[in-house]
Amino acid sequence: MTDHKQPYLMLRAVGGVFFWILLSAWTSQVLAQGYDLVVANGRVMDPETGLDDIRHVGITDGTIQALSATPLQGHETLDATGLVVAPGFIDLNTYQHGSDLFRLRATDGVTAVLQLEGGAIDVPAYYDALNGRALIHYGVAVDHGVLRRVAQGDTTLEVVNGLTDWPGINETRAFPELDQQPLSTAERDTLAALVEQGLRDGAVAVGFGIAYTPGATHSEILRMFEVASQYDASSHIHVRNFDPTREWDDLYEVLVGAIYTGGDLHINHLQSVYGSVTERALRFITRARTFGLSVTTECYPYTAGMTFIDSALFDDWETRSDENLNRFEWPATGERLTRETFGRYRAQGGVVIIHPSNEEAQAAAVRTCIAHPLPMIASDGAWDGGQTHPRVAGTNSRVLGRYVREEGVLSLMDALHKMTLAPAQHLERRVSAMRRKGRVQVGADADLVIFNPATVIDRATYRNPLLAPVGIEVVLVGGVLVVQNGAIQEGVYPGQPIRGPRQ
Repeated sequence: MTDHKQPYLMLRAVGGVFFWILLSAWTSQVLAQGYDLVVANGRVMDPETGLDDIRHVGITDGTIQALSATPLQGHETLDATGLVVAPGFIDLNTYQHGSDLFRLRATDGVTAVLQLEGGAIDVPAYYDALNGRALIHYGVAVDHGVLRRVAQGDTTLEVVNGLTDWPGINETRAFPELDQQPLSTAERDTLAALVEQGLRDGAVAVGFGIAYTPGATHSEILRMFEVASQYDASSHIHVRNFDPTREWDDLYEVLVGAIYTGGDLHINHLQSVYGSVTERALRFITRARTFGLSVTTECYPYTAGMTFIDSALFDDWETRSDENLNRFEWPATGERLTRETFGRYRAQGGVVIIHPSNEEAQAAAVRTCIAHPLPMIASDGAWDGGQTHPRVAGTNSRVLGRYVREEGVLSLMDALHKMTLAPAQHLERRVSAMRRKGRVQVGADADLVIFNPATVIDRATYRNPLLAPVGIEVVLVGGVLVVQNGAIQEGVYPGQPIRGPRQ
C-alpha cells in the first residue's frame, strides 16, 4: 500500500533543512556585523545569578545582548582585562539633582541617582527640567516635608525645576514655626491630596524628613503612609532624632506605619541616625522582616554627616553645650564652630559638617552597618556650590577600596549587591524599569561600571570634597560611555527618567 504521507514528510524534511540553512546564514550575518559595543575579557560579576567569571559582553541598542565565554565582534571594543565589570551603581539618596551632582556621582560608578528622602513638590517640572540633559538616570520622590508647608499656606517657597532647597527651604526660613506646628484636619487633608497628586504624576516614592518637621504627628505620618501604599510606593524616612527618654519611639513610629498599611518602608542612613546603637536598630529591623514587614535601610561609609545649619534640627542650638557646638565644621573654612560662629552661620544659611562626639564608636557603627547583609549603600550626598561632603564624590569607591579590599569587612560580591541589585529590587514593585537594572544579564540595560579592584579608592576629603576617586575606569549608561579612563565624556546625555506610572 502506498504511503501518502511520504511526499509530505520529504517536503517537511527539506523545509527543515532549508530553515536551518537560513538561520545559520542569518546568525553568521549578525555575528559578522557585530554588536554596537563589546566589553571584552572582563571579570563579570552579577549579584543576582552569582556569575563571577571572565566574559565578553555584547551590547546593542543600550541593552546587553550577549554574555559569552568566547570573544565577540563589535563595532567598538573595550578591553576590560584585569577589571571587574559590574552593574552600574544605583544611589537612592542624593539631593540637588543637576549636571554638577551627576558628574560627581558618575565618576564614582553611579549610573542612576534618586532623590527619595526629600523630593519634588512639582514632579512634572522636575522630570521636564532634566529631559535630554542628564548624564545618568534620575528619579525623585514627592516631598512630604515641603508640601506640608504648602498645606499650611507658605507662599515663600523658592521652587526651581520642581525642587526646593529642602529642608532649609531658603536661606531665610521665613516661617520656621511651620515645621514645629501640627496640622489641622483640613491641612492634613490638603497635604494628603498633594502627596497623592505627586504619585499620580509619577513620583517614585514618598520622601519623609520627619526629623526636620517635628510638628508632624504620628497620625499625619500614618496618613501619608496610607497614601503611599495605595500607589505601591515606598516611604523613605529620616526618622525623628533618637531621644533616650523615649528610647525607640522614633523607630516604632515607622514600623507601626508599615504594619498598619502593609507598605514598603525604607529607613535612611541608619548609622548616622543611630550611631553607637546601630547594631540594636538592625536587630529591630531584621526581626520586623522575619514577621513579613517590607522594611529596608541604607548607610554611607563616613563617620561625619552633613545637613543644613538653618534646619529645624538645630532650632534648640542656643541651649546646646559648647562641646556639642564644637562638633560642627563649616566646610568653606574648615573651622570648628563656637557659640558665636554657629549663630552667625545659621543666620547666613548653608550646609555644615557634623562630626561624632566619639569618632571610634561611630567608626564601629559604620563597619557594623556595612558588614550587615541588609543595608544598601547610598551616599546621602548633595551639591551645594562645591561646599559639600566627600560622600557625594567617593561613597562607592570608599566601600570597595577601604571596606572590601583593605579591611575585608565584606566580600566584593556582597558590596556590589548593596550598590546595585538591592536598590533595584527595592523599587521594582512601583517602577517596572528597575527589573532591567542592577544586573549583568542578557536583556538587562547596559548600565555598567568597570573598575580595578586592586586600586579603586576614594580621594575626596572634608576639606577637598570634590576629588574624584581612582580605579573607576569606565561607566556606561544605556551603552553610552559617560566615563572613560576615569574622565567624564563631554556632550553626552544618555540619562533617562526613573519614574512611576502616571495616572
